[in-house]
Amino acid sequence: MTVAILFVVVAAATLAYGVLRSPAKPKPAAGPTPTPKITPSPSASPTLGPYGHIGSRTSDPQPLTVAQLFPASFTVGGQVITRTATAAGARCVAALEGANIRSAIGRASCNQVVRATYISTSGRMMGTIGVLNLSTASHAVKAIRSANAGDFIRQLKAKRGPTHKIGGGTGIEVAAAKGHYLILIWAEYTNLRKPKTAAQRTAIETFMNQLLDNTANVSLANRMLTGTP
Repeated sequence: MTVAILFVVVAAATLAYGVLRSPAKPKPAAGPTPTPKITPSPSASPTLGPYGHIGSRTSDPQPLTVAQLFPASFTVGGQVITRTATAAGARCVAALEGANIRSAIGRASCNQVVRATYISTSGRMMGTIGVLNLSTASHAVKAIRSANAGDFIRQLKAKRGPTHKIGGGTGIEVAAAKGHYLILIWAEYTNLRKPKTAAQRTAIETFMNQLLDNTANVSLANRMLTGTP
């Protein structure tokens, strides 16, 4: 299981695309590296710093929950994206693949990891998104910088249906740092095939951005601005 990941750290809310991963004979994705899309965040009060209320767990002590982060479904452009599985716990390292990211998280005093898997109603794309609760924003950025080939969120399989096979095909990884939270997303086509064209890859990246914008980013942006989920 090899993932070639290119991370770019740019701001309080950081988004970076990884290269395609395939379980058999993995190869880098063809074509140019896409330009990361940065999800705008509300401006934090200057007295709180660039991360607002979520610069550290000390200033943001309320624990994460599935209900806060991951709605049962949401609609984008007429397409319904439905949640098929959830998981929450304190074993952060166990929810990750890769020695580098595991080591970084082990040093970050992570006390929670919350994951959810979603599928589009068209049945074409599926993805797992996970949020890790680290002690400080600097640890979140360091975790992204530490990642290398083979570092990604462990895919969360549903008990049945197409997302029961998630992780069995070729996917793309996205990493985001928002305050003291690390967000990792994995997405792929439900037919488990490698995207062969730029349009196919762009479609997956769009799906991943939709997951971030309509799930975890909503609650975390509220925390950042107001101090509550």
